[in-house]
Amino acid sequence: MQTHDHICPWCQTEIVWDPEIGPEEACPHCYNDLGDYRSLKLSASQPGQESDLEEDDEEDHDEEHDVEDEDTVEDTDLLDDYDDEEPEGPDEYEEGVQRVLDTQIEVPECSNCHSFMLFAGTRTLESGFVPAVPVGLNQPLLKAVHTSKMYVCPSCFKIEHALDDEDRLAMIELLKNNK
Repeated sequence: MQTHDHICPWCQTEIVWDPEIGPEEACPHCYNDLGDYRSLKLSASQPGQESDLEEDDEEDHDEEHDVEDEDTVEDTDLLDDYDDEEPEGPDEYEEGVQRVLDTQIEVPECSNCHSFMLFAGTRTLESGFVPAVPVGLNQPLLKAVHTSKMYVCPSCFKIEHALDDEDRLAMIELLKNNK
């Protein structure tokens, strides 16, 4: 059976589809539409050739467009809303995040957006936690009072917890010595 390949213009992922089923309407990876209605096709010409993008004479332009519709937006008006200058480097926030990351020993990755997370502090759970005792063990994996490290993502601001080193080592020893 012959298959056809297509490259998603949004995420540059190769999409293979079967001719019996037909082409995908949306990219299965980034879920963007694969239709042409969002695509802009430009053609380039060799030097010395006429371009489709060149302006006609003003007289021809005036004759064709004597009455300008109020809803029509000039191409130059669309560009007025944007700054011509883009920031050349990281902004102050990104620089601050990087300075903090440089001082951390552990730098976990956010499970949501895959950015590196910042260490925010430790948290001790003293009340409200009831440890479970797994079958085959005579004691719980975690003590009723245990400490976890709290990390915050600087991109999506998700908070994640990881066991503190002392409680992590205690759990490892408990599982290793269980026979």
